[in-house]
Amino acid sequence: MFRVILIVLLVTFSTAINGKFVPTHSAVLDEDNYYLYWLYTKETITFEVQAKTTGYVGFGISPNGGMANSDIVIGWVKDGQKYFKDRFATGKSTPVVDTSQDWTLVTASDNGTWTSLRFTRKLKTCDTKQDIDITESTARVIWSYHTADPASETGTLPQHTKRGTKSLQLLSYGAGLLKTPTIPDDAIYFDILQPNVSVPSDDTTYYCAGFKIPEYSQKHHVIKMEPVIQKGHETLVHHILVYACYKPVNDSYHGFHGVCRTKNMPPEFRCFSTMFAWAIGGGAFYFPEHTGYPLGTEVSPKFLIIETHFDNPQKRNDYVDASGLRLTLTTKLRRYDTGILQNGHIVNDGEIIPPGVANFKTVGICPSQCTSQAMASQPQGVKVFAALLHSHLLGRKIHVRHIRNGIELPLISFDNEYDFNYQEGRILEKEVTLLPGDEIRTECVTDSTARTSLTLGGRSTREEMCLSFLMFYPAIDLTRCLSSPIPKYLINIAVSDASNINITTGNIMNLHKLHVLGPPQYAGQSLYQLYNSSVNWKDDVTVRKFEKLLATSYHQADCKMPGRIHYPVEIFMPSNITKPLPMENNDLCTATTSGVSAFMAQSIAYIFMTVFLVLFR
Repeated sequence: MFRVILIVLLVTFSTAINGKFVPTHSAVLDEDNYYLYWLYTKETITFEVQAKTTGYVGFGISPNGGMANSDIVIGWVKDGQKYFKDRFATGKSTPVVDTSQDWTLVTASDNGTWTSLRFTRKLKTCDTKQDIDITESTARVIWSYHTADPASETGTLPQHTKRGTKSLQLLSYGAGLLKTPTIPDDAIYFDILQPNVSVPSDDTTYYCAGFKIPEYSQKHHVIKMEPVIQKGHETLVHHILVYACYKPVNDSYHGFHGVCRTKNMPPEFRCFSTMFAWAIGGGAFYFPEHTGYPLGTEVSPKFLIIETHFDNPQKRNDYVDASGLRLTLTTKLRRYDTGILQNGHIVNDGEIIPPGVANFKTVGICPSQCTSQAMASQPQGVKVFAALLHSHLLGRKIHVRHIRNGIELPLISFDNEYDFNYQEGRILEKEVTLLPGDEIRTECVTDSTARTSLTLGGRSTREEMCLSFLMFYPAIDLTRCLSSPIPKYLINIAVSDASNINITTGNIMNLHKLHVLGPPQYAGQSLYQLYNSSVNWKDDVTVRKFEKLLATSYHQADCKMPGRIHYPVEIFMPSNITKPLPMENNDLCTATTSGVSAFMAQSIAYIFMTVFLVLFR
């Protein structure tokens, strides 16, 4: 039995040893100086780092991009001898040697210019004190190198010559792939760029420009979307949305540009059917080979709006930007036309985050009433194949939950280590079927410990968002499915008897414009002032009560088909989840297989690793 298991494991790992190492992913960690290659299986991951140095090389996984509490390996080659240790960083000092050596060196070399290390480990090592699990969430990779070898393996290491950090999706089916899909010979492309705009000196600006789509004599499929970011503007351009206009727009508006949603913008620019989305840190997106976004048909949009979020915290007035997106098209049509669905929380004051709370959840819901109507002509549902998750500075985790008839199904997408500066689209491992009547909940966990007053939803980087963009096929008439809790139904968090509170009518979603009329002790305050001053946000019981209110009180829906046409879904109560998704029992550290003790499992792993190294080093 053991011999069979060993042979199977050796075959599994045969592509990750010495000359047969065939990495599937790569990343440039330091241009011309440090490169990372890797491949993974369901249980293990193998890395190869190549650094332009003859000294030591460091690599690790960090909880936040810094050294403290990082899982690190450091290795070098000196006089033909290979040195390599699994280490743990307690701070900005020499990382200590880990008591459990879970990273295993496969090979190392030094050719007089470059040092190369190849090493492997389990995705989950069970060393909860000094290792970090590698999951589908964003990983903060840290790297370093020194120009000289250490004097010894046991002493203090000289401080690195250079170091850095980079966020990556290590377990990805799209991002970082070395082998990208082949582009057909007939492919063409066109760019949707901002027309050399002078970026305002505000910290946050949403800037819009109009584009007439080139005329095509036949149907095309968009098969690739990639960012075209002006050099030096990588942090200025935070995200880009491209909206399709389904109503006629005069060609004279091609190239018209200005700050979005201001009075000088033409009414024709009110196009909010999301066509493509990109965010900071993202690379090129290749549509799966059976999908493409249709252009050139009778019902395809003829005009686009590009909306760029400029993040300018230094309020510089010297930026002139021509960034945007490049779309690659082909006449070799794929099987399915695709659509994109914007889910989550309506961008408004209804997203309320208390100050000083390390772990607070907000939620936006695509209600079952919306999907029932939008998929009425598609009873077999649609297939979701990719997702882009989006939040702002307070975001720490994002989950896209899937509810059917009160029963929660596996997550559509998630990121438990969300990074505001790295928002890469995610190809799903398995396509997810959405049926008419399904509910989608986009939940964001935030950390507001550095804030002293309420944070509200909004377009500024200092405000918050909680959104997911799901790509699916076949295309249906649904582009937006969002919601927001209605602030006036949350008043009992601030006063003991909410039934006696009278508030102004008008914009039911704006906390600054809704004012209390009575009783006298509250009169004249806006709801924002009431929530900010009358609630003890330091009391965790109050915070959790409010968190539950946001998820269970009345919500306002925004359910739209292309062309800004609303489905008749407005105010609704979130559905009751009768059967939440059970906690996944994947704790391999305590579980044992049938008839095999934990001791035997560890022994087998040790024997296998020993044979593996003897045969292939």
